[in-house]
Amino acid sequence: MKPGRNDPCICGSGEKYKKCCGKVIQIASTTPQRSSSALRECGDCTACCDGWLKSTIYGHEMKPGVRCHFVRDGGCSIYETRPDSPCRQFSCGWVDADSPFPDSFKPTQLGAIVVKTTWRGQPAYRLAFGGRDLDAGELEWMMNFSRQTGRPFFYEKAGETLGYGPQAFIEDMQAKIQRGIPLFESHAASR
Repeated sequence: MKPGRNDPCICGSGEKYKKCCGKVIQIASTTPQRSSSALRECGDCTACCDGWLKSTIYGHEMKPGVRCHFVRDGGCSIYETRPDSPCRQFSCGWVDADSPFPDSFKPTQLGAIVVKTTWRGQPAYRLAFGGRDLDAGELEWMMNFSRQTGRPFFYEKAGETLGYGPQAFIEDMQAKIQRGIPLFESHAASR
């Protein structure tokens, strides 16, 4: 059942439906353009290795509060011999050549790590906690992006994982929760 315009939005944002998922928006390009066409590099960013994501690298556990054993100032000390999983398989959604995200979404600036995932065979994203919750402007950018492209996303707020996307996505996630199935698949788990 579709919510009324003055009902609370089903995405959990706390906004009224008419000001959130039910908002009428101007027709825009379905492919948001990022501000720079240059290929991105991690540079000094090691957010994916700083313990925000859980994994094990060559027997060393990485988890919140425990960064990767092999991270040094300036990057990975075993970059050339890093393992396939999780290191080589991990793909930061901000760095990717086809990244739709603005420069301000670099994990060290955003406070979240853009992790690529899929939903029904299409791109989806998880903004994994990387030090702080998204602010209202960042969340609004993601919601607009999701409405324009149909790409859903997960994010964390006050330690809770939330999702945003088309109604079919919300229904799929509710069904997964009821069946006790993980909401997303990734080699790098959330905190």
